[in-house]
Amino acid sequence: MRDSSILVTGASGFVGARLVRELVERGARVTGISRAERPAWPGLDWIRCDLTDAEAVDRAFERARPELVFHLGSWVSGRRELEHVRTAFHANLETAVHLLVAASRAGCRRIVLAGSMEEPDLTAGEVPGSPYAAAKAAQSLYAGLFHSLFSAPVVVARIFMVYGPGQADLTKLVPYSILEGLAGRAARITSGHRPIDWIFVEDVARGLVACAEAPHVEGSTLDLGSGTAVTVGTMATEIAARLGAPPPELGALADRPLEAIRRADPERTFARTGFRPETGLGDGLDQTIRWYRAERAAGRL
Repeated sequence: MRDSSILVTGASGFVGARLVRELVERGARVTGISRAERPAWPGLDWIRCDLTDAEAVDRAFERARPELVFHLGSWVSGRRELEHVRTAFHANLETAVHLLVAASRAGCRRIVLAGSMEEPDLTAGEVPGSPYAAAKAAQSLYAGLFHSLFSAPVVVARIFMVYGPGQADLTKLVPYSILEGLAGRAARITSGHRPIDWIFVEDVARGLVACAEAPHVEGSTLDLGSGTAVTVGTMATEIAARLGAPPPELGALADRPLEAIRRADPERTFARTGFRPETGLGDGLDQTIRWYRAERAAGRL
């Protein structure tokens, strides 16, 4: 990574911000792309760009001239309503196609796309359970097209459920449960039956770097997850116990239809890249709780 020119989309997001820090620490020359205002981060160039604008994406590549690209810019939501279909299409698929075109023209030596555990297994006849899942699955199909037809050096990093310090979406289970617990309230959640493969945000950042550095993985989809599933109810109950808070109210919210149940294959990823998650769930929760406790005490939450 040292002295490499790297472009990161979604650089101001939860995973993107941690990846940028990882890359800067490794000595890379990083350009971040986001629709948000430029953050005050040392060692980072910044381009404010709407990735649904193909010409703006082309201009960003001409300015940054990246060797490596990480595409994390995305609309992340499990909402099922009809009005979210176009949002998911534009934010998750159209942007990925614009980026793949620009990166292929630029001759980048590796393109890493953020995939999702929500993507269906099309070979098994599964269907996507949400507009987000459908758009991410289509992104993976386009990645295969660009690799096979245009020899694009693209890798899809299929990311499982990320948690950790700095997650700004406070509706997500982990930050929501922590903040409710810190307030002495019981988190109100679904039945809690769904098993999920959780992975700490710092491990995701390292895994993305491994997907960029590993030789001979172009055209592959590689899982970034632990390989172990913990149910939503168990996760919320564990958080409450660590905070001395009331246990969660299971069944207070309805379960979503067509919820995906998948586990990562970390051994395959390790064999291909040398990457394996290092942060256990207990340690990861402790670090996350400390961060949210500090932010709340400082009045920032």
